[in-house]
Amino acid sequence: MYDSMTSLSLAPIVVAFLFVLGSFLTLATGHVFAQDLAPSAIVELTTASGRTFRGRISPKSDFNTVHLTTSRGSIELSRPISWTAIRHLTINELPASFEKLATLITKVQTEERQTKGAANVITLGPPVTPRENQVAVEQLEAGPTTAPISTVSSWATFKSWDSDPSVDGLEVTFTPEDAQGLPTAARGHLEAELYAFQNASFSSVPHGRGARFVKIGSWRIPLDQTFPRYDSRVARLPYQAISPATDGRVSPLGTLVIKLVVPGQGTFSASLEDVRLRPYSSIRDANVLRGNPRFPEDENPRYRP
Repeated sequence: MYDSMTSLSLAPIVVAFLFVLGSFLTLATGHVFAQDLAPSAIVELTTASGRTFRGRISPKSDFNTVHLTTSRGSIELSRPISWTAIRHLTINELPASFEKLATLITKVQTEERQTKGAANVITLGPPVTPRENQVAVEQLEAGPTTAPISTVSSWATFKSWDSDPSVDGLEVTFTPEDAQGLPTAARGHLEAELYAFQNASFSSVPHGRGARFVKIGSWRIPLDQTFPRYDSRVARLPYQAISPATDGRVSPLGTLVIKLVVPGQGTFSASLEDVRLRPYSSIRDANVLRGNPRFPEDENPRYRP
């Protein structure tokens, strides 16, 4: 009987304590949430391409593009990032949702007015009115700078761009970069030359042990005939008279030399070594060496034995 009365008398106290504790946690959570959504909160965004951008939300942000502002010395850089490119985000180093990011943008736009024409703000992206024949290196999460080109980075691989299984040529992905290593706009054309070993009789090329290193293709492609892929451009180089896709005398690896010719800036070169010219297949390679077609006629309608 005494124990029952003691339990009943403590019940209101326990309920009151839990109520006070819940109220305290609610206020604390609201306080942390408010701190996270301060206009000066640091946002970190990871995009589909794997790149990570960090900075403060700019009032220029909307529900199509998020603008992150970062400081570099005495200037500020505003970088636009597409909402569709965002795969992961944090606010003040804590995981956050898209709804929370939208709330933060609304709060920044409410508390800060956008300063138009600020002299110390540089927006990364192509010019509003591009020059004639200029092709900007498009990027899903951020536009390129318009700084002078310093170098060009590239890579290439074999590619089939129609319905049959045989390789049609090489697909080259290249990126003009400024002195800081950032993608930049380019205009002009791309030149490419492909070199590979070609088998010959040992008597005709004794110094090369029956193989000679020859040029098997050359191309010249205006940049407006290339297409964008993230922060790079892509050019297709169809195989020419000597096709490594069907000619077993040509080595499966080659050297590709590209030159980006930009009027008013110069020529920027890159050399790609050990570029695979066709898929590896011991069966098809052996079949070609025996004088048979690499692709049967019913498999590749373009092939004529």
